[in-house]
Amino acid sequence: MKKILLLFLIFNFNGFSQDFQGKAYYMSKTSVNTDFTNNLPPDRAKYILGMMKKALEKNYILDFNSNSSYFEKEEVLEAGQAGGGGFNWMQFVGGPDGGSLHKDLQSKIYTNKKELFGKVFLVKDSITPSKWVMTGETKQIGIYNAYKATITKEVEEREFNFGRRPTRGDAPESEPEAPKMREVVMSAWFTPEIPVSTGPAMYGGLPGLILEINDDKTIILCTKVVLNPKVKIKIKAPSKGKVVTKSEFEKIAKDKAKEMEEMYQGRRGGRSSRVLIRH
Repeated sequence: MKKILLLFLIFNFNGFSQDFQGKAYYMSKTSVNTDFTNNLPPDRAKYILGMMKKALEKNYILDFNSNSSYFEKEEVLEAGQAGGGGFNWMQFVGGPDGGSLHKDLQSKIYTNKKELFGKVFLVKDSITPSKWVMTGETKQIGIYNAYKATITKEVEEREFNFGRRPTRGDAPESEPEAPKMREVVMSAWFTPEIPVSTGPAMYGGLPGLILEINDDKTIILCTKVVLNPKVKIKIKAPSKGKVVTKSEFEKIAKDKAKEMEEMYQGRRGGRSSRVLIRH
C-alpha cells in the first residue's frame, strides 16, 4: 500500500507545474462540555451557548502552492461584534489555531500572526514533523480519493473558572494541580491527487492536501477546492507584529488569561462556574 501510494505521489508531483496553486475552503466545529450552564438562569445559559456556537463553528480559507501555504479565518462581522470591551473568555476555547498562519514548506518554518488583547504577535518557529501512521483505509471526499493517517498524542484538559473572586473569609487556595493529560488518536484524510504537503491550521506533513481532520473534539472538513484560479494567488508571510517563539507566546497568553480571569471574577461576583477546555 505504501509503495503504491509513493509511486502515485511521485507521478502526481511530476505532473504538476512549478506555478501550481489553489484554494481550499474548510469548516470547523469544536465541542466542549457545557454542563456549567445548568447552574445559570435559562436566558443567561441560552446567551452563552449561542456565543459558544459562534466561537466554535468557523470557516477558513487555505491558499497553497508547491512551496508554501497561508491559512486564515473567513471574517464575518456579526451584529454587536464591533466595539465593546472587557474580557472575551471565548478566545481561549479550543479549535483551529487563530490568526493568520503562513507555512514555508521548504524551510519548514511557520509564522502565525496572532492578536492578544490588542497586541499583535508573530509566532515564528519550526514546523515539528508529525509521525503519521498510514492505516490503508480509503474513501471518497468530493471528487478526490482520500487516504487515512493517524497520530496518537496526549492532550491537556484545562478549566476556565469564572465566578466571584475569593474574599478574605474564604478558605485559602490550594496549590495548583498538575495538568490533566489524556491520550487521543487524531486522524487525517489526505489526497495525493493534490500533491502539497499541507492542510488546515498546523496540520500537514502528509503526501497530499489534507481534506479532513478529526482531532479529539475538533472536526475540520474541506468543503471546496479550486485549483489554479484565474486570479493568481500571492502567498506572503505576515510581517507586522512582535516576533516571539511558540513557547514564549504560550507563556504570555497563559499569564494574561490568568490575569483577566481574576479580573472577571472580581467584577462578576456570585457563584463560580467552570468551562472544560481540551486542546
